[in-house]
Amino acid sequence: MTLRLPGSLVNRALRSRLLSAQQHRAATAAQQLPQTWIALKNSRAASTTSEWNRPRRPEGSERSERSERPKRPERRDRSEYPDKRGQKHLKNKQGPRRVYQDVNTARSKDLLMAIASGSPTAHYNNDSEIAESEALDKDLTENDVADDDISEKGLSQDENLEGKATKSETGDSETVETERYRGPPQGGSKITPKIVNMELKWLNDPHKMADRIARILHSGDPALAAAIVRAGTKQGMRCDAAWNHILQYCMDQKNPQAAFKFYNDMKKRGRRPSPRTYTIMLKGFSAAPMSLALVKTAAAVYRSIASPNSGVKLDIIHTNAMLTVCHRHGDMDRLWKIAGELPEEGHGAADATTYTIILTAVQFAARRDIQSMSPDQIEKILERKSQAITEGKRIWADVIYRWKNQTLEIDNDLVNGMASLLLDGASDIDCYNVMELYKQTMGIPILQKRPTENSKTTRRRITHEENQSIEVSESKRQQAMEDVPFVDENNQPLEATKPAEEDEQFVEEVAKVEEEPEEEESFEDLFKPVVPEVEELAFLRPNSKELTLLLDACFTMTQGTEGGLAYWKHLTMDDTHYRIKPDTFTYIQYFRLLRISRSSKISVKTMKEQMVPSGQATGTAFHVALSVCRRDRRNHSMLLHANELISLMDKALILPDIRVLDGYLETIQILSTNPAVLLNLRGLGTDEDSKGRRLQDLGRKLQAKLRLTALTTLRPYVAQLHEAMENGRPESKTRWSAIQNQLSDSASAPAAVKFMSRVRLVVDDTLKDDYKAFISKAERKSLEAESQMLKKYSDRQVIEHFKNKIVYPTSDQKEEARERIAKYREEFRFGNMSELDPQP
Repeated sequence: MTLRLPGSLVNRALRSRLLSAQQHRAATAAQQLPQTWIALKNSRAASTTSEWNRPRRPEGSERSERSERPKRPERRDRSEYPDKRGQKHLKNKQGPRRVYQDVNTARSKDLLMAIASGSPTAHYNNDSEIAESEALDKDLTENDVADDDISEKGLSQDENLEGKATKSETGDSETVETERYRGPPQGGSKITPKIVNMELKWLNDPHKMADRIARILHSGDPALAAAIVRAGTKQGMRCDAAWNHILQYCMDQKNPQAAFKFYNDMKKRGRRPSPRTYTIMLKGFSAAPMSLALVKTAAAVYRSIASPNSGVKLDIIHTNAMLTVCHRHGDMDRLWKIAGELPEEGHGAADATTYTIILTAVQFAARRDIQSMSPDQIEKILERKSQAITEGKRIWADVIYRWKNQTLEIDNDLVNGMASLLLDGASDIDCYNVMELYKQTMGIPILQKRPTENSKTTRRRITHEENQSIEVSESKRQQAMEDVPFVDENNQPLEATKPAEEDEQFVEEVAKVEEEPEEEESFEDLFKPVVPEVEELAFLRPNSKELTLLLDACFTMTQGTEGGLAYWKHLTMDDTHYRIKPDTFTYIQYFRLLRISRSSKISVKTMKEQMVPSGQATGTAFHVALSVCRRDRRNHSMLLHANELISLMDKALILPDIRVLDGYLETIQILSTNPAVLLNLRGLGTDEDSKGRRLQDLGRKLQAKLRLTALTTLRPYVAQLHEAMENGRPESKTRWSAIQNQLSDSASAPAAVKFMSRVRLVVDDTLKDDYKAFISKAERKSLEAESQMLKKYSDRQVIEHFKNKIVYPTSDQKEEARERIAKYREEFRFGNMSELDPQP
């Protein structure tokens, strides 16, 4: 027989006055509201914190339980909250958001620390807690099994807890089970033993307990969740999953100190941490702000796993989490120590994730060290980069050895981690090693010539500021050593030194060589192919990320543009078994590579035949692709390519990207100020015979045609923006507007107003008398109408109205754009199918 709980159980609880209305709303909020409005619900619940400042009712008062219910906060205008169907906009956006942000401050963290400490006054003494936390960390570091011994001495279950108050870490007695928890400071909802017992009455199953605690934490009541779990632990219930929910909640609230207190509280109550508990703690520590003190605390938790009384077998998952903590907080010494303790094979041996974490840690440690150096310290920067590359190659040598022996299974993340480290190197050889790496692990052929190593290619890999400092220091050194006639074998000036100093330096160098002989490490065969030698191994399958890193390597090399074009054709167009469908970021990286070689035609072809039909085109991609055309100004067809690229934006975006339109206007301005380029520019319709025409008239005609061509290209986008700004109800960015519209569907209102004003300047400039002879009457009439329409966007009141707002498309624009985009993709697919299967 199945016991069904009556649907009116909550109502009976309310009638018996066991729960207040505020607690009832918090307990059922997660079930009543849709997932979309969780953040808004939390902000509204947080607004009730203003009631904490009311004076508390005396204990001896005989008022009814209903009357002691906290007064409902004054409700704002109904229009600022959405209805149940979510159709209304948030008119007053800043109100709930500010309340929600104010609650998530140091005050809320102190409150969570007080709940974790079990303080009956719900106040947290930060100074004393810091001192005790340091002492606790030190104690845990010296003896990690101290807390585990407590459970063996009989502290588990109810033996030592019944009738006694457990001492909290702040020295206060914890009376959650025997007395009422006083809740939030200065009033608020109170948690009585009746409430806790009523909850526990229906939570005899561990799964029900965990689900209930998760819902309570989701509603924003950690005090009630902690009281239920502590009481359930005292009564001998299985609350391991519930404790984990509390620990995860503290980590999600960016409060690892509170999580550590709950962790120790759980152990003191006789509950041993589960493997999941250790994972939650270590991953939470890795996500916390950088602090070496947290690394010590995480190390204490990690060491306690291997203690005899932990009851948990140390797994590589825990080790990887601990290595991530060391990496995120910059403790490389502890990272190498933990990595050195791993077994070479068997249970607990390093896996692909372990090596990936170590390689990433080496890369970011080198970046931090380089950022702390002065740009003038060129030699130290190069030395630090070389050191990081050497450490990475040592790690990769171990990876290849274990991969050959089939004791390690590599993955794409591990290969990409090594490639990313190589890209931070200081020479073109490091970039070439990236291509060798992908040939070794994925079978991708090397399509770039091997570079020659010299000082110029090495120093090219440094930043622009560092290159400037090199030139300044070199010029100063040349001026200082101008009168020294002696040079060494590298044509560098020799500085005069005293004979005694030379002898001492020579003796010291010889002594160092004799005392510490070192063998130079050779990594020549490090990236040698492995799969043909071992038949059991197979190549990994590349994806878009691998192509991005290969393009990045070609982009960074001195002469890698040709290789980048070859890689793109081979991996995205050729009929291979590992053909890749690039993502948006890969396309953008490819356009950056094309910008170096000024390949505007290829960029437009790639956008037209690959990116737009695949649905990957974004405003940023069009912006970078247009920069390729702007750089290719010597090409006579550059304007045709730019116009075609601008027209393609209508086949991919609902509203145009303002940056692209501004970039196009900038391109037109550059062309108009360069008569030599403008004279040979195609696409202006001035191919007729110009013999006998004066040069001045020819220049004016070219200028007029250039402006008319630009306005014709921009006219559809001007109309779209004008309609959206008139009928799309521009407003400030809110949660509701972000849900209704994607990021690519919107445009910045101030940027749109500025663009419309710039277009009006072009129109008015075209209407000048200088170009009157080259513009027909119909065109002039149309331009005058456009100028009158755009005149409003130069008004001060209109500019102020659109300040700090977002332009969203209308419903008709959205529907029309979807049909237009779908039609273009369908036509493109049909055209490709016709080319592949021609009809006889």
